[in-house]
Amino acid sequence: MSDEKQAIQVRDAGGQQRGLVTHAVLVGLTPLIPVPLLDDLVKNYFRRRMVRGLAASAGRALSEEELDALASEKERGCLTGCFFNVLVYPLKAVFRKVFYFLEIKRAVDLASRTYHFGYVISYALRPREGGASPLDLYGAKAVSEAAQDACRDAPIKPVEAAIGGTFRKSRNVLLGAAALLAGSLRRVSGRAQPERVAEAIEAVEPEEERELEPVVTRIQRSMASVPEEHFRDLRARFDARLAGKI
Repeated sequence: MSDEKQAIQVRDAGGQQRGLVTHAVLVGLTPLIPVPLLDDLVKNYFRRRMVRGLAASAGRALSEEELDALASEKERGCLTGCFFNVLVYPLKAVFRKVFYFLEIKRAVDLASRTYHFGYVISYALRPREGGASPLDLYGAKAVSEAAQDACRDAPIKPVEAAIGGTFRKSRNVLLGAAALLAGSLRRVSGRAQPERVAEAIEAVEPEEERELEPVVTRIQRSMASVPEEHFRDLRARFDARLAGKI
């Protein structure tokens, strides 16, 4: 089977596609959660769970080291991010409407980039000719770095449009889902550790996914209109970046 046919299967596999869209939406929710300083921990939780689920769909069990490497993200350090959150969070209560529109834009961007990253990771987990996957050939760290580089350089407009239209029409659902997460997370806000955050999320997870089901379904339908050329370009960027890791 050609790499392109396998890549199209990644996009068309119903359960896997739905899982990818679900996690893109959950990561996209993080800017809307009104609990300061927990955004990154929540985002990392969903990102790791997405990668683990994609690997399981590909019939692969990841070691903790591989999972850490694949799910890691190049971003600003906590000092800058935490200071920004502490400074800006009180203003959100005063200028709620202004910040809502800004955060929705950020949420759409984050969900779109998460979808792209998950798509590329799924592609990298699939065996090529000869039976070895890019993960086998290059290792988790190189795959993660190449995926992030490809997603950073690739245009996100087609997927952003598919996600953005649904997000803007689903304001109440998204805010309700964010509030549901926030209610559970507030119980651990003074003990911001990954284990505590995971427990808080898992406590409301079934209800959270029920709340978001119509949003996920609409986005999944909208994804059908994104041209295959967009994903072909994304795969080519990833392959080129990965080849440069040799």
